[in-house]
Amino acid sequence: MDRMNRQPMPNTGMDKLEALWAEYRAACPDPEASANFMPLLWQKIETRRAETTSVFRHMVQAWVMAALALTLLIAVLLPRLQKEPTYSANTYVEVLDDAHANDAVDLLAGGAVE
Repeated sequence: MDRMNRQPMPNTGMDKLEALWAEYRAACPDPEASANFMPLLWQKIETRRAETTSVFRHMVQAWVMAALALTLLIAVLLPRLQKEPTYSANTYVEVLDDAHANDAVDLLAGGAVE
């Protein structure tokens, strides 16, 4: 409390607090102010940030690669799986006539029509 120009209180709690602050100052000294202080501080921050984001980065890279592989697989297989439509040169009536051409003959001959 000398630094704030106050007289110490007779309470023993304040003595314990001052002892605790003195112990803290001894354990955590002030950092040296040098030309490399800020670059080193940012380097520490970036390493911490890189550790947490590396897990997510690997997971995202795996998902992107899986999506790319699936896209390529679909692009290769889809044209092969599509069948060409079969177009008939005949008209609708001609196709029906060909499908049921023998029905009239079976009826006239007395046969059973299925």
